[in-house]
Order: sequence, then structure tokens, then C-alpha cells
Amino acid sequence: MLLQKLEPSINITKYGEPMLNYDEQVRMFKDSIPIGPKTIPELVDWLRKQVDIKEIPLSALPGRALQTAKHNAMTCILNDGLQLKPDDMSFLAFEVKINPKSSRYSDTLYDHNMIYVVFEEHNGYIFSNSNRLFLDLEFIRGVSQHELDTEGNEFRSLLSHLAISYCEEHNILD
Repeated sequence: MLLQKLEPSINITKYGEPMLNYDEQVRMFKDSIPIGPKTIPELVDWLRKQVDIKEIPLSALPGRALQTAKHNAMTCILNDGLQLKPDDMSFLAFEVKINPKSSRYSDTLYDHNMIYVVFEEHNGYIFSNSNRLFLDLEFIRGVSQHELDTEGNEFRSLLSHLAISYCEEHNILD
């Protein structure tokens, strides 16, 4: 992952499961979150530097991926202020070529042996079948200074995704 290795103080829930509380998540991750947010073209440029991608038609997405992306983009916190409906949205889809450069993103190849990412251009929503790719893009996008300062919903969403990933990578949660 893109984050530095940090040592958490692990708390135990009443059910005996380890967890990171909110204050611990803030301590571990807040200072590493980039100020942004980056635009979709900036994220696509970043992605091109990391892996080999090609733009694909939306019809090339497997199964219900496009319908899921549309629904999620409509209901996500990034759409709270805009309130866009799917017909008002504009999506870009990319296939990540499977090769050594993309090996870290091959964690979820259940969709026709394909790694993909979908961007909604107006509200900045990101959808991918690779959890690592989604998290890297969400992290690189960053949050606004206001979101960071007020620890708003977009900040808290990113923070929770970073904490979940950290716990998974360090076998903190089952």
C-alpha cells in the first residue's frame, strides 16, 4: 500500500476482536492523506504511470459492473451536493492490462480475468473490481483542505478504507 508502516495501539472489542478506533485511525493516517481532490484526468494520468491501461467502451465491462457503478455513483457521498442522476453522469472505463506492472492489483480477478476501473467525471466517483486499485486511487485523489480540517464525511470515508486495508494487510482483523 502507499502508506508508511505505522504501529497502532490495538484495542480489543467486547467480543475479543482487535480494532483500530477513530482516534487511532486519525493518528495513523491523517498526516499522510494528500490535499486535493485530484481531478479525474489527473487520476487517469497517475494510473497511466503506474500500469498499462486502455480505455474501453462501457459495454465491455463485465456483468452488472456498469449498473453497479451508476447506482453507487448516484448514492455516494461525492454526489451529496450535486445530486446527479445516472442520465446526467458521464463515465470513463479502463482496463488494466494484466502484466508484472499490475500484479499488485490482481487481488480480484473474478470478472472475466480482467482488472477494470470506472470513473464518473462530474462527481469523481471511482469504481474498480480491484480493492487495492480502488484504495490507491481514492488515496491519491485526496480530500480538500476543508474536509481534512473538519474531518468531514469524505475524509472519514477515506480514513475508514485506509484502516480496513491496514488491518487486512497486518492480519489485525479476521
